[in-house]
Amino acid sequence: GGEGLPTVELIYNTSENHKLIAEAVQQMWQDTLGVEVNLLNQDWKVYLDSMNNLDYQIARSGWIGDYVDPHNFLECFVTDNGNNRTGYSSEAYDALIAEASRTQDREQRYALYQQAERILLDDCPLAPIYFYTRIYLKAPEVKGWQPNILGNIPFRRLWLEPAT
Repeated sequence: GGEGLPTVELIYNTSENHKLIAEAVQQMWQDTLGVEVNLLNQDWKVYLDSMNNLDYQIARSGWIGDYVDPHNFLECFVTDNGNNRTGYSSEAYDALIAEASRTQDREQRYALYQQAERILLDDCPLAPIYFYTRIYLKAPEVKGWQPNILGNIPFRRLWLEPAT
C-alpha cells in the first residue's frame, strides 16, 4: 500500500500528548498504508494562524463541547462559522443546521441534526481518531456521582453517606 502516494504533512500544536498522538498517526499510516507523514510542531499562535488560513494538509485538532447538545459540535462545520477550520462547505449541511437551530421540537431538531451528520460523515472533512477520557477516584461514601456526557460532575447533586 501507499506506492506512488505523496508524502503528507501533519501539523500539531505544542503539547507532549499531541506529539505522541501525531507520532502514533505517523507510524500507523506508514505501517498500514505505506504513507510517509512529516510532522510539524507549531506553537499555539502559529498553529492557529495555519488553521484559520487553511495553511495545512492535515492537522491534529480537537473540540470539547461547551454544553450537551449536538449543535455544539455540528456548528463547527457550517461554512462561515469561525470555528470551521477545515474549509468544509455544504449548502445542504448549512441549511439543515440552520433549520435545526430554529426548531423548538426536540425530536425534530435531533432528526435534522442526524441528517446533517449523515452529510458530514459522507463528505468526510475530518477523521476522528481518538477521544479524551477521564479517570476519577471516588470514595464509596460519595453518592449521586453521575458525570454528564461531557465528563463534568454536577457537584450540587453529590452527598455523603457514612459507611455502614
